[in-house]
Amino acid sequence: MLLQLPADIQQLVFKQPGLGPRELASLEATSRAVRALIDEDVWRQAFLQSCRHNALGHPSSFKVEFKRRSTWSRRWKTLPDCAPGTVGASAPLPLQAAARLCSVRAPQKLRRFALKVIASLPQAHPPKAEVLVVDGSGREPGSFPTISAALRCAKPYDRVLIRSGRYEERLAIDKPVELVGEDPAGSVVLVGVNGPAVEASSRIPCRVAKLTIQQQSRHAAPAMSGAVIAKGGATLVLEECVVSSQTGHCVVVQGLSTNAYVLHNHISRGKGVGVLVCDYGKGVVEDNEISHNGRAGVAILSCADPQVRSNKIHAGLDSGVLVSEKGRGRANDIFANRRAGVAILKDGEPLVLSNRIHDGRDSGVLVCENGQGLVKDNEIFANQMAGIAIGRGGASRVTGNTIRDSNGGSLCLSMHSRGVISANVIQLDGRATMQDILMDEEPDYIEL
Repeated sequence: MLLQLPADIQQLVFKQPGLGPRELASLEATSRAVRALIDEDVWRQAFLQSCRHNALGHPSSFKVEFKRRSTWSRRWKTLPDCAPGTVGASAPLPLQAAARLCSVRAPQKLRRFALKVIASLPQAHPPKAEVLVVDGSGREPGSFPTISAALRCAKPYDRVLIRSGRYEERLAIDKPVELVGEDPAGSVVLVGVNGPAVEASSRIPCRVAKLTIQQQSRHAAPAMSGAVIAKGGATLVLEECVVSSQTGHCVVVQGLSTNAYVLHNHISRGKGVGVLVCDYGKGVVEDNEISHNGRAGVAILSCADPQVRSNKIHAGLDSGVLVSEKGRGRANDIFANRRAGVAILKDGEPLVLSNRIHDGRDSGVLVCENGQGLVKDNEIFANQMAGIAIGRGGASRVTGNTIRDSNGGSLCLSMHSRGVISANVIQLDGRATMQDILMDEEPDYIEL
C-alpha cells in the first residue's frame, strides 16, 4: 500500500513526528523498496527529534550515527569486559584473539588443549530485562511515584523509564540498571539537593540517559561535590543528558577501576569543573558541549587517564582542558576560555592531537611545572596571549602544529624550558608581536 502512494505523499508519511529512528530502522528491514525510499533527509529529521545533535556539527550520515549510538546504548551491560582500548586482567579473550594463541608453531597437543579450554568457557548471553515506569503525576497505573522507589524494586539489568516531570531525589545506584527519560528531550528533570543527583559507587555497570540533571543546595556553604559521580570501580554510561551544578562539579569520575563514558551531553554552568577525572579514573569523554563552567571544562588530575575527543569546550572561567596527568585529547574544539585553552601542569604527560584551540583570553597551550607530553597537529590561532607558552620546567614535544594570529606571538619560551619544538607552521599578521621565541635560556631543541 505504501509503495503505491505518490512519492511526495511517501515522504510526508516518513516524516511524521511519531516516526523516530527506531521505527525507520524497522521499516527499512521490511523490504529493499522501502529502504530505498527513506533518504538522508528523512533520517535527519527523525534523528534530531529524539537524539542530541553532535557537538561539532552534523554527522556525514544520520543513519550511521544512530546505529553507532544504538550500539553504545546496548553495550552498557558488558562494558567492564569490553572497554574500548583497554583489556582488563579478568576480561575474557575474544575467540579470534584466543585462536591466534594456537598458532601453527605451537605443538599439536597444546593447540588441542587451548581449543578445548576456549570451548569450555561460559558463553555470555544478554540478560533479560523488564521495564519499570516512573510517573510522578501518578496517572499511569502500575507506575512508581519516584525514581528511588523504582530502583529499589529493579532487578539487575532492568530499565527504569521515567515519564515527564520534576523529581527532587538523590539516586544511589548500586545495581546494574539503566535510567532513561522519555522524549521529548528536557522533559524529565532530576534535581539533587545538598548532594549528588546521581551517584554510582559499586563495581557494576549502569546507564543514565536523556535526563536534565541539576545539583542545588539549600545550605549557605555547601560542600563541593558533583551532580553526577562515578566512583568505587563503577562503570557509568552518561548519554544525552543536560548536566549543571550550582554548588560543585558537573560530572566526577573518581577512583581506581572507575570508568565513565560521557557521551553526547550538554555539560554547563557548573560552579566547579565540567568533567573532573581524578584518582586513577578512566573512561571516554566524547561529543559533549562543555561550557560556562566556573573552573576548567575538563580536568585530568591525580593519575587519571581518560580519552577526551570530539568535544566543544568553550566559554569557561578557567582553562578549557587542565591536565596534570596523562590523558588523550583529540579533535576537540576549544575556544573562548578565560585561561589557557590547554594547560599542562605538574608532570602532566598528555597527548594533545588534532584540536582547534582558538579565541582564548590567555595562551592557546600553556606548559609549565614540569609538564610534558606531546602537542601535535593542532590548529592554534587568535588567542590573546601566545599560541604556545612553555614556562619554567615545561618539557613538551611540540610538532606539526599550525600557529597563527595570536596577540602574544606564536611561541613564548621562558627560563629553563625544555623539550623539542619542530616542524610547526607559524603564520604572522600585522597585529602579532614579534615574540615568536622569547626565552632566557635555550630549550633543548628548536626547529621551526
